[in-house]
Amino acid sequence: MSSDASFSDQPIAAPASGDAGSNFLSGLLNTPVDPAGAKRLNEGAEGLKNLALNGGFAINQAGLDKYTKVCDEFIDGYRGIEYELEVLAWKPRMGASDYAEQVAQFNVKVAAGDEQSLVPNLELLIQGFQQVKEALAIARRNYRETEDAHTQTFAKLRGSE
Repeated sequence: MSSDASFSDQPIAAPASGDAGSNFLSGLLNTPVDPAGAKRLNEGAEGLKNLALNGGFAINQAGLDKYTKVCDEFIDGYRGIEYELEVLAWKPRMGASDYAEQVAQFNVKVAAGDEQSLVPNLELLIQGFQQVKEALAIARRNYRETEDAHTQTFAKLRGSE
């Protein structure tokens, strides 16, 4: 995986210093809900987390609050319909004919039958949003540490006047 935090399958120019996290977060909701989009979001979130872990991403409290709200809304919305999604994965009773059996099997496959289906991709998106929240928490610590270091430096400079 590359170190950038991009959702696009198109190459992007290297971000200016300090912009990588911002670029990732601004594209957070531009990810289609398909296997490729879910995978890109998850990989991008992992890249963002690594960026934050390596000190390459910091965020202030206002930014943290806004992006966390977006993540929570997605996660909470998904958790609110989780049971209904499980119901979709149950084989419906559609009759005894061969055609009814085929349709019932198809419905199960679309919902949760393989990696191309709805439920696994929503789970992958949830994991991505959870990683984004972890990255944001790390980035917030980075911001505080940088702010504290600058405060101490300025205090030393003022003390030497």
